[in-house]
Amino acid sequence: MKNTDKVFAAVIGGGASGMMCALRAAQKHPDKRIVILERADRIGKKLMVTGNGRCNLTHLNASAESYHGDGSEALINILFKNYNTNAVLDFFSSIGLSVKADPEDRVYPLSNAAASVLDVLRAALSRAKVEVICDAVVSNIKPNNGQYVIITSSGAIYTDKLIIAVGGRADHAGRESSASDIIRMLKLHTVKTAPSLSPVKVNGDTIRSLKGVRTSARVSLIKNGEVIRSEDGELQFADGALSGICIFNLSRIANREQRCQISVALMPHMTAKELSDELSRRRDMYHDSKAGELFTGLFRRVISEALLKAASISISKCCSELTDNELTSLVKIINDWRFDTKTRGDFKNSQVTAGGVSLSEIDPHTFESVRHKNLYIIGEALDIDGDCGGYNLQFAWASGMCAGDSL
Repeated sequence: MKNTDKVFAAVIGGGASGMMCALRAAQKHPDKRIVILERADRIGKKLMVTGNGRCNLTHLNASAESYHGDGSEALINILFKNYNTNAVLDFFSSIGLSVKADPEDRVYPLSNAAASVLDVLRAALSRAKVEVICDAVVSNIKPNNGQYVIITSSGAIYTDKLIIAVGGRADHAGRESSASDIIRMLKLHTVKTAPSLSPVKVNGDTIRSLKGVRTSARVSLIKNGEVIRSEDGELQFADGALSGICIFNLSRIANREQRCQISVALMPHMTAKELSDELSRRRDMYHDSKAGELFTGLFRRVISEALLKAASISISKCCSELTDNELTSLVKIINDWRFDTKTRGDFKNSQVTAGGVSLSEIDPHTFESVRHKNLYIIGEALDIDGDCGGYNLQFAWASGMCAGDSL
């Protein structure tokens, strides 16, 4: 591309929403020049690591209930009238991707490889003659009578339509993205960002002994004594943090709020009375054994020892010597094991970013800015993020389709 080139549409960001937007725009305007400007050395890098490298590209039951952000419900309800899961899957079928759904209705490529998704997108971009410029660092954006001048490391690009499809605060290599700088150039109203779909850092010595341990649990986020949200699933104890999909779905709030707690229930299907009776039975069963044997057959030994430590009970104490008050303490901890959260999570380990450009800045029917003509904002650049399970990619595809069709 020449230093002072003119294009019909320039998409800043070569991720899921940016690629989709460029493709739809090229299909609608096959004779016009459309370019993707990507800061990295190739497009779709983040796509390759989604779904543990398998690319959970959507969810069959995606709806407004699974999205967060001020105004997200109204926007999703409007968007999914025309760009729901079926519309996204029909599009991918049209460009050659075969998919399958797992028992939880998460959709993956039939190959189980994220590379298949990126391959069909890149091939479609090539057929549509969309120009892709990598290693393109945007240093300035200047409005110009309803058009835009984009100043890049290789020169100026003049465009009739500008689409902001930049990703979140940091990529998986931990490198700070240019998203906030680009948004700042356009003086858009933003909502403070926070890591989402990430581990939640917690205080406490107990967590260290449990690093790497996984167990089924119900986890609840508590603020000022009230349960804000609960999730069931596999809990993972990480290095100074709690992790797992159930924790990911609490992380948006936990990483924003101060003085929160996470309550872990290891046996949520049992009442306090049922648990108390079970522990009393086990005290009699393991009468001559050490307290460390009390949970044999219930939990892994490392969890058993952590529970006893949390209840200030020595693992070498004889089960017959356990008092009723000590059993009551264990009952409480088993289904209400509290961990104090730290105030900020780590963007390096987050899958998406909560916050971004306020949804009040865009027309939900087109994703065009309500203040800047011919400027469109899509995907993770916006203050909208979904639960774990393909919802974020569904929004990226859908918002890209809508904006591309609206150009």
